[in-house]
Amino acid sequence: MNISNIFEKHPLIFLQFVGWATYFFADWFDHLSKGHYLFLPSLLCSITALILTGLVAYTTNKVACFGKKIQISTFIFSLILATILWHKVWAIMHGNAETYSELAQQFLALNQYTISQWLSTGYYPLFLFLAWGGFYIGSKWFFAHQQQQHDLNNALLKAKHAQLQTLRYQLNPHFLFNVLNNIDVSVMSNDPTTAHNMLKHLSSFLRKSLQQGEQDKVTVKEEISVIKDFIHIEQVRFADALTIAISVNAACQSAMIPPMVLQPLMENAIKFAWSQLEQGQVELSINKRDAALFISIKNSKAAIQNSTVGTGTGLKNTKERLKLVYGDDASVYTKEEKNSYQVNLSIPWEEMLS
Repeated sequence: MNISNIFEKHPLIFLQFVGWATYFFADWFDHLSKGHYLFLPSLLCSITALILTGLVAYTTNKVACFGKKIQISTFIFSLILATILWHKVWAIMHGNAETYSELAQQFLALNQYTISQWLSTGYYPLFLFLAWGGFYIGSKWFFAHQQQQHDLNNALLKAKHAQLQTLRYQLNPHFLFNVLNNIDVSVMSNDPTTAHNMLKHLSSFLRKSLQQGEQDKVTVKEEISVIKDFIHIEQVRFADALTIAISVNAACQSAMIPPMVLQPLMENAIKFAWSQLEQGQVELSINKRDAALFISIKNSKAAIQNSTVGTGTGLKNTKERLKLVYGDDASVYTKEEKNSYQVNLSIPWEEMLS
Protein backbone atom coordinates (compact mmCIF):
# COMPACT_ATOMS: atom_id res chain seq x y z
CA MET A 1 0.00 0.00 0.00
CA ASN A 2 1.61 3.29 -1.07
CA ILE A 3 1.37 6.68 0.64
CA SER A 4 -1.34 7.97 -1.73
CA ASN A 5 -3.58 5.01 -0.86
CA ILE A 6 -3.07 5.57 2.87
CA PHE A 7 -3.91 9.24 2.53
CA GLU A 8 -6.99 8.44 0.45
CA LYS A 9 -8.35 5.90 2.96
CA HIS A 10 -7.24 7.58 6.22
CA PRO A 11 -6.45 11.23 5.50
CA LEU A 12 -6.77 12.47 9.10
CA ILE A 13 -4.51 9.74 10.48
CA PHE A 14 -1.97 10.46 7.77
CA LEU A 15 -2.02 14.19 8.55
CA GLN A 16 -1.73 13.41 12.27
CA PHE A 17 1.54 11.55 11.75
CA VAL A 18 2.90 14.08 9.26
CA GLY A 19 2.01 17.02 11.54
CA TRP A 20 3.72 15.71 14.66
CA ALA A 21 6.68 14.42 12.66
CA THR A 22 7.08 17.98 11.39
CA TYR A 23 6.94 19.24 14.97
CA PHE A 24 9.65 16.73 15.98
CA PHE A 25 12.09 17.92 13.31
CA ALA A 26 11.34 21.60 13.97
CA ASP A 27 11.88 21.20 17.72
CA TRP A 28 15.03 19.09 17.26
CA PHE A 29 16.58 21.56 14.79
CA ASP A 30 15.82 24.34 17.26
CA HIS A 31 17.80 22.42 19.91
CA LEU A 32 20.64 21.83 17.48
CA SER A 33 20.86 25.55 16.75
CA LYS A 34 21.38 26.14 20.48
CA GLY A 35 24.08 23.48 20.80
CA HIS A 36 21.92 20.70 22.26
CA TYR A 37 22.34 17.47 20.26
CA LEU A 38 20.00 15.09 22.09
CA PHE A 39 16.87 14.27 20.09
CA LEU A 40 15.15 12.28 22.86
CA PRO A 41 13.28 15.27 24.38
CA SER A 42 11.85 16.26 21.01
CA LEU A 43 11.01 12.65 20.14
CA LEU A 44 9.24 11.95 23.44
CA CYS A 45 7.26 15.19 23.25
CA SER A 46 6.21 14.42 19.68
CA ILE A 47 5.12 10.86 20.49
CA THR A 48 3.21 12.05 23.58
CA ALA A 49 1.45 14.75 21.54
CA LEU A 50 0.63 12.19 18.84
CA ILE A 51 -0.95 9.84 21.37
CA LEU A 52 -2.82 12.52 23.31
CA THR A 53 -4.31 14.25 20.26
CA GLY A 54 -5.12 10.84 18.78
CA LEU A 55 -7.09 10.03 21.94
CA VAL A 56 -8.88 13.38 21.67
CA ALA A 57 -9.93 12.61 18.10
CA TYR A 58 -10.92 9.01 18.96
CA THR A 59 -12.99 10.05 22.00
CA THR A 60 -14.71 12.82 20.04
CA ASN A 61 -15.69 10.42 17.27
CA LYS A 62 -16.96 7.82 19.75
CA VAL A 63 -19.47 10.21 21.34
CA ALA A 64 -20.79 11.47 18.00
CA CYS A 65 -23.89 9.27 18.43
CA PHE A 66 -24.93 11.35 21.48
CA GLY A 67 -25.38 14.55 19.50
CA LYS A 68 -23.41 17.61 18.56
CA LYS A 69 -23.49 19.29 21.97
CA ILE A 70 -22.01 16.26 23.73
CA GLN A 71 -19.44 15.85 20.98
CA ILE A 72 -18.31 19.49 21.16
CA SER A 73 -18.17 19.43 24.97
CA THR A 74 -16.13 16.21 24.88
CA PHE A 75 -13.75 17.66 22.33
CA ILE A 76 -13.10 20.83 24.36
CA PHE A 77 -12.69 18.97 27.65
CA SER A 78 -10.40 16.27 26.24
CA LEU A 79 -8.32 18.85 24.36
CA ILE A 80 -7.77 20.89 27.54
CA LEU A 81 -6.86 17.71 29.45
CA ALA A 82 -4.42 16.71 26.69
CA THR A 83 -2.86 20.17 26.79
CA ILE A 84 -2.34 19.96 30.55
CA LEU A 85 -0.78 16.49 30.38
CA TRP A 86 1.47 17.36 27.46
CA HIS A 87 2.65 20.54 29.18
CA LYS A 88 3.99 18.46 32.07
CA VAL A 89 5.91 16.16 29.69
CA TRP A 90 7.21 19.10 27.67
CA ALA A 91 8.27 21.09 30.78
CA ILE A 92 10.21 18.14 32.23
CA MET A 93 11.83 17.13 28.94
CA HIS A 94 12.88 20.72 28.25
CA GLY A 95 13.90 21.45 31.85
CA ASN A 96 17.29 21.31 33.51
CA ALA A 97 17.45 17.53 34.03
CA GLU A 98 20.67 16.19 32.53
CA THR A 99 20.43 12.44 33.20
CA TYR A 100 17.73 9.81 32.78
CA SER A 101 17.52 9.33 36.54
CA GLU A 102 16.84 13.03 37.04
CA LEU A 103 14.10 12.87 34.38
CA ALA A 104 12.56 9.89 36.15
CA GLN A 105 12.60 11.73 39.48
CA GLN A 106 10.84 14.73 37.98
CA PHE A 107 8.12 12.50 36.48
CA LEU A 108 7.65 10.80 39.87
CA ALA A 109 7.34 14.21 41.49
CA LEU A 110 4.20 14.92 39.47
CA ASN A 111 2.05 13.22 42.12
CA GLN A 112 3.05 16.00 44.54
CA TYR A 113 1.75 18.78 42.28
CA THR A 114 -1.02 21.01 43.59
CA ILE A 115 -4.19 21.59 41.58
CA SER A 116 -2.94 24.99 40.43
CA GLN A 117 0.34 23.42 39.29
CA TRP A 118 -1.54 20.76 37.35
CA LEU A 119 -3.86 23.26 35.68
CA SER A 120 -1.05 25.52 34.53
CA THR A 121 -0.19 24.96 30.88
CA GLY A 122 1.86 27.89 29.68
CA TYR A 123 1.29 29.81 26.47
CA TYR A 124 3.30 27.57 24.16
CA PRO A 125 1.47 24.25 24.84
CA LEU A 126 -1.89 26.05 24.90
CA PHE A 127 -1.22 27.71 21.54
CA LEU A 128 0.11 24.49 20.02
CA PHE A 129 -2.86 22.35 21.02
CA LEU A 130 -5.43 25.01 20.16
CA ALA A 131 -3.81 25.23 16.73
CA TRP A 132 -4.05 21.44 16.42
CA GLY A 133 -7.72 21.57 17.46
CA GLY A 134 -8.53 24.19 14.84
CA PHE A 135 -6.64 22.29 12.17
CA TYR A 136 -8.35 19.03 13.16
CA ILE A 137 -11.85 20.52 13.00
CA GLY A 138 -11.11 22.23 9.67
CA SER A 139 -9.60 19.07 8.17
CA LYS A 140 -12.45 16.90 9.44
CA TRP A 141 -15.04 19.22 7.94
CA PHE A 142 -13.12 19.44 4.65
CA PHE A 143 -12.77 15.67 4.20
CA ALA A 144 -16.36 15.06 5.29
CA HIS A 145 -17.50 17.63 2.72
CA GLN A 146 -15.30 16.00 0.08
CA GLN A 147 -16.78 12.59 0.89
CA GLN A 148 -20.30 13.96 0.69
CA GLN A 149 -19.55 15.48 -2.69
CA HIS A 150 -17.98 12.20 -3.84
CA ASP A 151 -21.02 10.20 -2.67
CA LEU A 152 -23.39 12.71 -4.25
CA ASN A 153 -21.52 12.60 -7.57
CA ASN A 154 -21.55 8.80 -7.51
CA ALA A 155 -25.27 8.77 -6.78
CA LEU A 156 -25.94 11.24 -9.60
CA LEU A 157 -23.81 9.21 -12.01
CA LYS A 158 -25.61 6.01 -11.08
CA ALA A 159 -28.99 7.69 -11.45
CA LYS A 160 -27.93 9.20 -14.75
CA HIS A 161 -26.66 5.85 -16.03
CA ALA A 162 -29.86 4.09 -14.93
CA GLN A 163 -31.98 6.74 -16.65
CA LEU A 164 -29.96 6.44 -19.85
CA GLN A 165 -30.32 2.66 -19.80
CA THR A 166 -34.06 3.00 -19.24
CA LEU A 167 -34.38 5.32 -22.21
CA ARG A 168 -32.34 2.96 -24.40
CA TYR A 169 -34.22 -0.18 -23.42
CA GLN A 170 -37.57 1.55 -23.73
CA LEU A 171 -37.01 1.84 -27.48
CA ASN A 172 -35.67 -1.63 -28.25
CA PRO A 173 -38.82 -3.65 -27.41
CA HIS A 174 -40.93 -1.32 -29.56
CA PHE A 175 -38.72 -2.03 -32.57
CA LEU A 176 -38.50 -5.78 -31.88
CA PHE A 177 -42.27 -6.14 -31.61
CA ASN A 178 -42.71 -4.54 -35.03
CA VAL A 179 -40.07 -6.75 -36.67
CA LEU A 180 -41.34 -9.97 -35.11
CA ASN A 181 -44.87 -9.08 -36.13
CA ASN A 182 -43.75 -8.59 -39.75
CA ILE A 183 -41.83 -11.87 -39.72
CA ASP A 184 -44.97 -13.58 -38.48
CA VAL A 185 -46.97 -12.00 -41.32
CA SER A 186 -44.38 -13.20 -43.85
CA VAL A 187 -44.52 -16.75 -42.50
CA MET A 188 -48.31 -16.77 -42.49
CA SER A 189 -48.25 -15.42 -46.08
CA ASN A 190 -46.00 -18.32 -47.13
CA ASP A 191 -43.10 -15.99 -47.90
CA PRO A 192 -40.11 -17.72 -46.24
CA THR A 193 -37.52 -15.70 -48.23
CA THR A 194 -38.69 -12.42 -46.77
CA ALA A 195 -38.89 -13.91 -43.29
CA HIS A 196 -35.36 -15.34 -43.66
CA ASN A 197 -33.88 -12.01 -44.80
CA MET A 198 -35.53 -10.15 -41.96
CA LEU A 199 -34.31 -12.68 -39.39
CA LYS A 200 -30.76 -12.51 -40.80
CA HIS A 201 -30.57 -8.75 -40.53
CA LEU A 202 -32.33 -8.78 -37.16
CA SER A 203 -29.71 -11.22 -35.88
CA SER A 204 -26.91 -8.94 -37.11
CA PHE A 205 -28.63 -5.91 -35.62
CA LEU A 206 -28.99 -7.53 -32.20
CA ARG A 207 -25.46 -8.91 -32.23
CA LYS A 208 -23.93 -5.50 -32.92
CA SER A 209 -26.16 -3.89 -30.31
CA LEU A 210 -24.99 -6.41 -27.71
CA GLN A 211 -21.35 -5.89 -28.72
CA GLN A 212 -21.73 -2.24 -27.83
CA GLY A 213 -22.67 -3.51 -24.37
CA GLU A 214 -22.50 -0.92 -21.66
CA GLN A 215 -20.52 1.60 -23.71
CA ASP A 216 -21.59 5.16 -23.12
CA LYS A 217 -20.49 6.20 -26.60
CA VAL A 218 -19.61 4.56 -29.91
CA THR A 219 -18.11 5.84 -33.13
CA VAL A 220 -20.30 7.09 -35.95
CA LYS A 221 -18.95 4.22 -38.05
CA GLU A 222 -20.21 1.66 -35.50
CA GLU A 223 -23.57 3.39 -35.18
CA ILE A 224 -24.06 3.52 -38.96
CA SER A 225 -23.25 -0.20 -39.20
CA VAL A 226 -26.11 -0.93 -36.79
CA ILE A 227 -28.41 1.48 -38.61
CA LYS A 228 -27.74 -0.24 -41.95
CA ASP A 229 -28.96 -3.56 -40.54
CA PHE A 230 -32.05 -1.79 -39.32
CA ILE A 231 -32.56 -0.22 -42.76
CA HIS A 232 -32.21 -3.59 -44.49
CA ILE A 233 -35.02 -4.92 -42.30
CA GLU A 234 -37.25 -1.98 -43.16
CA GLN A 235 -36.46 -2.20 -46.88
CA VAL A 236 -37.44 -5.87 -46.87
CA ARG A 237 -40.76 -4.77 -45.47
CA PHE A 238 -41.39 -1.86 -47.87
CA ALA A 239 -39.33 -2.95 -50.92
CA ASP A 240 -39.40 -0.30 -53.68
CA ALA A 241 -41.92 1.85 -51.84
CA LEU A 242 -39.07 3.47 -49.92
CA THR A 243 -35.60 4.81 -50.76
CA ILE A 244 -33.07 5.55 -48.03
CA ALA A 245 -29.86 7.50 -48.60
CA ILE A 246 -26.98 7.76 -46.11
CA SER A 247 -24.24 10.36 -46.44
CA VAL A 248 -21.45 10.46 -43.84
CA ASN A 249 -18.49 12.77 -44.13
CA ALA A 250 -15.26 10.75 -43.95
CA ALA A 251 -13.93 12.96 -41.15
CA CYS A 252 -16.94 12.02 -39.00
CA GLN A 253 -16.40 8.26 -39.04
CA SER A 254 -14.40 8.34 -35.78
CA ALA A 255 -16.62 10.88 -34.01
CA MET A 256 -18.28 9.63 -30.82
CA ILE A 257 -22.03 9.57 -30.19
CA PRO A 258 -24.35 7.77 -27.74
CA PRO A 259 -25.23 4.27 -29.03
CA MET A 260 -28.61 3.67 -30.67
CA VAL A 261 -29.36 7.37 -30.74
CA LEU A 262 -30.22 7.34 -34.46
CA GLN A 263 -32.37 4.21 -34.62
CA PRO A 264 -35.59 5.65 -33.14
CA LEU A 265 -35.31 8.74 -35.35
CA MET A 266 -34.76 6.62 -38.46
CA GLU A 267 -37.70 4.42 -37.47
CA ASN A 268 -39.95 7.47 -37.19
CA ALA A 269 -38.70 8.88 -40.50
CA ILE A 270 -39.35 5.61 -42.32
CA LYS A 271 -42.77 5.18 -40.76
CA PHE A 272 -43.96 8.63 -41.79
CA ALA A 273 -42.29 8.60 -45.23
CA TRP A 274 -43.91 5.37 -46.39
CA SER A 275 -46.98 5.71 -48.53
CA GLN A 276 -49.05 3.29 -50.56
CA LEU A 277 -49.44 5.86 -53.33
CA GLU A 278 -45.89 7.06 -53.97
CA GLN A 279 -42.28 6.29 -53.14
CA GLY A 280 -41.14 7.63 -49.79
CA GLN A 281 -37.69 9.11 -49.23
CA VAL A 282 -35.45 9.25 -46.16
CA GLU A 283 -32.07 10.98 -46.05
CA LEU A 284 -29.51 10.68 -43.27
CA SER A 285 -26.50 12.98 -43.41
CA ILE A 286 -23.68 13.47 -40.89
CA ASN A 287 -21.17 16.33 -41.11
CA LYS A 288 -18.86 18.37 -38.96
CA ARG A 289 -19.74 22.01 -38.33
CA ASP A 290 -17.20 24.00 -36.36
CA ALA A 291 -16.79 22.11 -33.06
CA ALA A 292 -19.99 20.10 -33.40
CA LEU A 293 -21.21 16.94 -35.08
CA PHE A 294 -24.28 17.81 -37.16
CA ILE A 295 -26.77 15.04 -37.93
CA SER A 296 -29.78 15.53 -40.15
CA ILE A 297 -32.59 13.04 -40.77
CA LYS A 298 -35.06 14.19 -43.38
CA ASN A 299 -38.11 12.31 -44.63
CA SER A 300 -40.80 13.01 -47.17
CA LYS A 301 -44.38 13.13 -46.02
CA ALA A 302 -46.64 10.33 -47.11
CA ALA A 303 -49.34 11.29 -49.60
CA ILE A 304 -51.86 9.68 -47.28
CA GLN A 305 -50.71 9.61 -43.70
CA ASN A 306 -50.63 6.23 -41.99
CA SER A 307 -53.44 5.48 -39.65
CA THR A 308 -50.88 5.00 -36.88
CA VAL A 309 -50.26 8.23 -35.04
CA GLY A 310 -46.83 8.67 -33.53
CA THR A 311 -46.51 8.96 -29.75
CA GLY A 312 -43.41 11.13 -29.94
CA THR A 313 -41.46 8.65 -27.80
CA GLY A 314 -38.49 8.43 -30.16
CA LEU A 315 -37.89 12.17 -30.42
CA LYS A 316 -38.62 12.78 -26.75
CA ASN A 317 -36.23 10.06 -25.56
CA THR A 318 -33.52 11.28 -27.91
CA LYS A 319 -33.77 14.77 -26.44
CA GLU A 320 -33.66 13.41 -22.89
CA ARG A 321 -30.65 11.18 -23.63
CA LEU A 322 -28.66 14.01 -25.19
CA LYS A 323 -29.63 16.29 -22.31
CA LEU A 324 -28.31 13.77 -19.80
CA VAL A 325 -25.06 13.17 -21.68
CA TYR A 326 -24.22 16.67 -22.91
CA GLY A 327 -26.42 19.05 -20.94
CA ASP A 328 -27.08 22.27 -22.84
CA ASP A 329 -24.17 21.65 -25.23
CA ALA A 330 -26.31 19.40 -27.46
CA SER A 331 -29.48 20.42 -29.25
CA VAL A 332 -32.34 18.75 -31.12
CA TYR A 333 -34.64 20.76 -33.31
CA THR A 334 -37.13 19.97 -36.01
CA LYS A 335 -38.09 21.63 -39.27
CA GLU A 336 -41.39 20.89 -40.94
CA GLU A 337 -42.33 21.90 -44.46
CA LYS A 338 -45.23 21.08 -46.74
CA ASN A 339 -43.70 17.93 -48.18
CA SER A 340 -40.97 17.03 -45.69
CA TYR A 341 -40.04 16.74 -42.05
CA GLN A 342 -36.49 17.11 -40.73
CA VAL A 343 -34.83 16.37 -37.39
CA ASN A 344 -31.46 18.00 -36.75
CA LEU A 345 -29.03 17.02 -33.99
CA SER A 346 -26.04 19.09 -32.94
CA ILE A 347 -23.63 17.20 -30.66
CA PRO A 348 -20.30 18.43 -29.23
CA TRP A 349 -17.43 17.09 -31.31
CA GLU A 350 -15.66 14.24 -29.60
CA GLU A 351 -13.31 11.98 -31.50
CA MET A 352 -12.16 8.48 -30.60
CA LEU A 353 -8.58 8.41 -29.34
CA SER A 354 -6.35 6.34 -31.59
